[in-house]
Amino acid sequence: MGNLYSLKSLDLISNQLSGEIPPELGKLTESERIGLANNRFSGAIPPELGNLIYLESLYLSGNHFSGAIPSELGQLTSLRHLDLAGNNLSGTIPPEMGQLTKLEAWSLSMNRLTGCVPEVWRKVEHNDFDGLDLPYCAGP
Repeated sequence: MGNLYSLKSLDLISNQLSGEIPPELGKLTESERIGLANNRFSGAIPPELGNLIYLESLYLSGNHFSGAIPSELGQLTSLRHLDLAGNNLSGTIPPEMGQLTKLEAWSLSMNRLTGCVPEVWRKVEHNDFDGLDLPYCAGP
């Protein structure tokens, strides 16, 4: 799958897929949308997904991902939709995620996150901030 370099959209939502996401997905450098939500994926979210600089939508909700949100996802500066809800992610939201200034919708609830939410996300209209029970990070 990592050889599909010019693939624009990968939509495998709700297919009962399991195991870890192969890091080779980070080679799909032309991708604008990756939808892997509502499967049975587990393990860590591969930091290699941070290579997908044209990615506008990333849907990984409803799986069994664990560990921290990779700071490399902060490199996805074209990202408009981010859905990581309903996993088993823990730790703080990496400060690098504050670079996602184009976000129009984000969802991180139903995880075990701590710390604060990047201040820049305060104005994102579609969010699940109330479900996180976390403060916004202090501005500069």
